[in-house]
Order: sequence, then C-alpha cells, then structure tokens
Amino acid sequence: MPSHSVRTIPPRTAFALAILSPVALLSSVPVGAAGFALIEHGASGLGNAYAGASASSADSSTVWFNPAGMSELEGRKVAIAGHLISSNTDFTNEGTSLAASLGGTPVSGPDTADPGANTVLPNFYYVAPINRQWKYGLSVGVPFGSSTDYDDDWVGRYTTVESSISVIDVNPSLSYRVSDKVSLGFGVSVQRLSATLENNIDSGAVCLNFVGQSSITETQCFNAGLTPGNQIVDSIGEVDGDSTTLGFNLGALFSPTDALKIGIAYRHGTEHDLDGDADFTVNPNLAAVLANNTSASPESQFATANILNDVPGSAEVSLPATFSVSAAWQVHNKLELLTDLTWTDWSVFDELRVEFDNPAQPDSVSLQDWEDTLRFSAGLNYQHNSKITWRAGYAFDEEAIPNAQRRTARIPGNDRTWLSVGLGYKVSKRFSFDIGYAHLFLDDTPIDNPNLESPGGSVVRGAFEPAVDIVSAQLNWDFN
Repeated sequence: MPSHSVRTIPPRTAFALAILSPVALLSSVPVGAAGFALIEHGASGLGNAYAGASASSADSSTVWFNPAGMSELEGRKVAIAGHLISSNTDFTNEGTSLAASLGGTPVSGPDTADPGANTVLPNFYYVAPINRQWKYGLSVGVPFGSSTDYDDDWVGRYTTVESSISVIDVNPSLSYRVSDKVSLGFGVSVQRLSATLENNIDSGAVCLNFVGQSSITETQCFNAGLTPGNQIVDSIGEVDGDSTTLGFNLGALFSPTDALKIGIAYRHGTEHDLDGDADFTVNPNLAAVLANNTSASPESQFATANILNDVPGSAEVSLPATFSVSAAWQVHNKLELLTDLTWTDWSVFDELRVEFDNPAQPDSVSLQDWEDTLRFSAGLNYQHNSKITWRAGYAFDEEAIPNAQRRTARIPGNDRTWLSVGLGYKVSKRFSFDIGYAHLFLDDTPIDNPNLESPGGSVVRGAFEPAVDIVSAQLNWDFN
C-alpha cells in the first residue's frame, strides 16, 4: 500500500466528476455581447456599436433588430453580411489544484494558455412589400455561439480543452404600418443549436474513487500509474448535442416628429431540449483495472462495467429574452444621433444538468446563477455627401457571470466597453456596402471556480486577460 492516501468518494459520484466539464453545453468564450450572446447582426450597426438598432431602419438588417422597421423601407432589398471576430484571451495560472478530496495538489501543466479563437459569422436579410401597409422579411443569423481551444496539457484540462457552440436562427417576419407615425412588427424564429465539448478525464481520480467500493485497491491504481493529476494516463470525454426549437419576437416603431424615431423590440427566450451522445476514450491502464474488479457485489460490478461507456444523453437549456428601447434623432440633414438600452434575461441560466441513458451514470450538474444584464450604447451617423456615411459608437455591456466562483474556463467573460467606427458607401442607386470595426475592452478577469457541485475534479484559479476585435462587411442590393 502506498504511504499516502486520497479520500475516496462513492463510485456513482466518480463518474459525475469525470464528465462534469462537458456538461456545460453552452459554456464557451463569449466574443460579442454578454454571456455567450452575439449581437453581430449587420455591419452598418457595428459602426455605431449597435446604438439605435431598434429605431434605425437604414437597411434590411432591421428585420432582426425590429421587424416594424421594415415599414420604412421601399421596394425589395437584400443584404449579406459577414463578421470576423478575433478573441485573444491570455490565461495565467494562480494555483489551479486538484480538489481536496483528491489531495489538493497543484495540477501539472503550463502556467499560461491562450484559448482565443477567430470566428466568422454570416447574416442574410431580405425585405419585400406585400402592399402599402404590409411587408415581409427574412433574417438568417447566429445569435449565440463561440469556440475555445486549449492545449490538452493545460492546467484546466479537467474542466475543458475544446468547446464549440452555434445557434442558427431563421427569422421570417411581418410589418404593418398603422399610420405615418406608428408601425408594428412580428417574427417567428426557428433555432438550431449545436454543441461539441471535449475535456480530459483524470483517470487516477476515477480509479481511486472505486477503492473501498469494489475489489480495486490503491495499490492497483498506483502500480498502474493511476494517480490523481497524472496527465500521461488521462482519458478523454466528448459530448455532442443538438436541438431545434421555436421562438418569436415583437417590435414597434414610433415617429412622433419627422426627425425622431423611437423603437421598441422584444425577443422571447427559447427552451432547447438537447439530444446528444457522450463519447469516451478510456486510458488502457484504467480500463484494465476496472475490468479486474472481482467484487461479488452486483452493484460494484455494474458500476465498473458501465462507467465511461458511450451513451446517449439529454439536457435542457434556456436562452434569454431581450427587451430594447432605441432612439434615432436626425439633428440636421448631415447628423443623426443614436442611443439604445437593452435588457437581457440571463437569470434563466441558473444551472446546466445532463441526464444519461444509463443508471450507472448519474446526472451531471453545473450551477451558473447568472444575473440579468443591461447594455447601453450611443452613436452617430454623419452624412459626408450623397455617397459616404461615417459612423461611430460607444457601448457598455454588463457581464451576466456574478463572480469569480461562478466563472468557468469555458466562459471567462467580464464587463466590456465597445469603441467602434464604420463607413457606408453608396456605389449606385441599387448597390451599396458597409464596413465596420469595433474593439472591445475587458478588464483582467479572475477565476476561482471551486467546482462545488462535484466532490472531485480540479479547482481552476487564475486570471484571464481578454480582448476582442470585430471587423464586419455588408453588401446591400436595392431592387426598386
């Protein structure tokens, strides 16, 4: 028997700690708005930091922000936009360790990491008239999504290595002009959510958790190299899941004067029931020890025979509602001032729970306890001449993560400040383009996630130094 020992925990909990990390099906580095939301819908709005987005109806991207704005557009219009989002997130380790139940020793690995990634997001918009009062439109975009990719030897490898998520939203809409001063809008969203997550599994922790619950002994674990935190014998877990669901959005546009427009927009939250699979690559040393469990207990035999088996799984995920109030004020023929306040119902994101189609594999739970957020933005458009429009904007975007204890390595987000500029150029009567650039400033972001929902695993401690740059371009066609 080795001279040191590790406190053991029940074998059903062993599996929970092994797969706790992939449970966080929507936990990935945010690159746009708070949480894992993406506000990048159209390049013209990026130049204003999306100030006035629900009131301004300069092009067909209004379909997404406020369908009532379609009433302001003449004829058929099409827009295609793309956004390159570069996220640079440097992590510095400040004491990441195994859980106390596994000895509390530091996790081996480099003390720095960069999980940032480059992401490309597309948008498509179409608007056409039905008659003088009614218009219809379509938007296709990605309102939630991101990705991270850590090296497989980094100190937080038992919480995450690779993450990717995308939510594709197809949003047909209608607008109705009540009068010259009031328009209303309505849309239906068809959302498709897909996620893939991967992390290392501490094979030593899994082995030791069966000591005292089976015929497996500490000596067998240690002789096989199965000590907690030993990267050489790590196993790998991957979870894939997807879901399709429906939502809706409402909008209203008011024009109390010829120079002032006020937009109100509400987008309802959606509920996703993800169906997916958990796939595991089990280290041969761990597989051999588990296979040699000769305990006479049927429960023990069942646990070691079925742990880390590839099984289907499911999870319920709530995406938040949003409510925006925007204003656009044409000060004179060259200058328009814009502002916006948006509330996001992130408090619906309180936990993530995955259920597996195997009685040997318990639910895996990750508490989030996120908070509702506000986003404020202000911007301007300057009409240089009949062809060129200059844009600028500022925004402050609150983070939904309440504290360092609830922050995860998949979501090292923080409050962010936007500074943006843009240009619109009218090439001809029927064709124009927009370009925009924004830099997002984020404070250094501490993480001290104790992983309280699992008696084992690792405690990630450190700080992230994030920065985000966004470049967007949009092509507009007018078929009047």
